[in-house]
Amino acid sequence: MVYPVRVRGLRFRRRAAPLADERRDSRALVLGAQAAAAAGVALLAVLPVLTGAEAWFLRPVALACAAGLVAGHLRWFARGRARRPWLALTVPATLGFGPLLWLGEPWSTASGFFAGGLLLVSPPARAVPWALLACVVAGIVSAVPGWPAGLFDAGVGGAVSAGVAALSLFGLGTAARVVAGRAREVCELKRRTIAEERMRFSRDLHDLLGLSLSAITLKGELVDRLVPGKPELAKAELAELLVMSRRALADVRTIAAGYRELSLDDECRAAADVLSAAGTRVTVARSGIGELPPPVATTLGTVLREGVTNVVRHSTASWCAFSVSTEDGTAWLEIVNDGANGAGSGEGSGAGLRNLGDRVEAMNGTLTTEVGPDGTHRLLVAIPVGSLRQERPRAS
Repeated sequence: MVYPVRVRGLRFRRRAAPLADERRDSRALVLGAQAAAAAGVALLAVLPVLTGAEAWFLRPVALACAAGLVAGHLRWFARGRARRPWLALTVPATLGFGPLLWLGEPWSTASGFFAGGLLLVSPPARAVPWALLACVVAGIVSAVPGWPAGLFDAGVGGAVSAGVAALSLFGLGTAARVVAGRAREVCELKRRTIAEERMRFSRDLHDLLGLSLSAITLKGELVDRLVPGKPELAKAELAELLVMSRRALADVRTIAAGYRELSLDDECRAAADVLSAAGTRVTVARSGIGELPPPVATTLGTVLREGVTNVVRHSTASWCAFSVSTEDGTAWLEIVNDGANGAGSGEGSGAGLRNLGDRVEAMNGTLTTEVGPDGTHRLLVAIPVGSLRQERPRAS
């Protein structure tokens, strides 16, 4: 289905979501089938009265009762369940069983509204016996006007008619319940998908841009200090700041696109540059990182970004050492600094470590933090790479 949309004088055509169309069509189909079934059952009950030899005043009464049964069923059981079940069963019980003593076997079909409603609102273990009893009672009561002749035949026919009508209404009511349940599941799935996408965007925005923005801030402060006395050096630092800002802009664009691969070598160099710009002594150790699968390298690069960002923003570190290595099928990342006494350091430093913990756990890894007695803070990540290792292409 296509809907026209007008925006500032322009006319576009927007295509409706297929799933939404499917849900609407399913609901309309089930509701139409229920209305047809309810009208059919009521018609089977009222037609013999209209064409029979009953008194004339019984015909409008039968029509009114049939219309009330159809309206009540569609009002309370259109979705396969009723909010007030016993109140909803009062109308079919009254209009289905009340006229039986005067109208006889033909009206027993209308008793199926009550039996079908019982099956819809009660658990099967309790509803089935009571529905069977209702059909038997309908058969017995419908045979009373013709007693004693044809008592058995009329009773059996009335019970069977009520049972068939009840099963028909119950089946379509169950279909309506299934369709409504599926619609709720789709809405819940959509809500969860939106929530997960928001969480992903928020997490990527925090983890990927934190280091870049911190570096830009530090470089800007450095340029501001160098401009009066060392303009040439300030110009060089400004060029590096522009490179960092372009990188941050690229990160913003990739966040919206979803997953991106990070170069662990580039992240190590960028982290070292940021720490140096912040006046922190840096020690870097790398070994075996060229063999890491891209997902593991990206996860470690993201952890390195956030870990270094926390050192710059939330600690009083004078030195920081980080190492990346691969040993015995496990990738290791360790970040150690002496600024654990600074504000915000440690395990309670905010959402950053929680986000990183989620990323690492998704790779079946572990992330731990600890504060040493000498005031050092240590962040350690271990990710198994044996099952994720990819075969590298051979040189031809």
